[in-house]
Amino acid sequence: MVEKASDKVEDEREKKSSVLKWIIMAALVLVLAAGGYFGYITYFDEGISGGGASRSAQPVIHPLDSFLVNLSDPGGKRYLKVNMELELESQSALGEMKERNHAVRDSILLLLSGKVYEEIASPAGKLTLKREIISHLNRILSKGQVKEVYFTEFLVQ
Repeated sequence: MVEKASDKVEDEREKKSSVLKWIIMAALVLVLAAGGYFGYITYFDEGISGGGASRSAQPVIHPLDSFLVNLSDPGGKRYLKVNMELELESQSALGEMKERNHAVRDSILLLLSGKVYEEIASPAGKLTLKREIISHLNRILSKGQVKEVYFTEFLVQ
């Protein structure tokens, strides 16, 4: 009879530990599900979080009239024709760009006319020229910045 009582106690302990294991596993699943939902909302769901709106915002693009300059090559026989568009960080930068169009064009014309063919012939030279244009224009602007320059036409003859 003593053996039966100890068997009952062990069976009850096993049942209790089995139930406790299920409770722990259910709690772990709930914690993981909540963490996954939070991660989804924070990083992937553009409709719920405010972060998605800034990623899908339309860029502010400002096309410039074409530039035609003589290059600084010896003999002065080469010229450069460039069309470009500027990506600006805000609408206020666009307004200032339009107001200061004369200073913008002057700065770009002086920069382009100081170049020689070898400086702008390679893709690396064109990238350098883009960075220089961005730098020159950002010195002129006070209400915003130029983020990128896109060449839509680049002709050297």
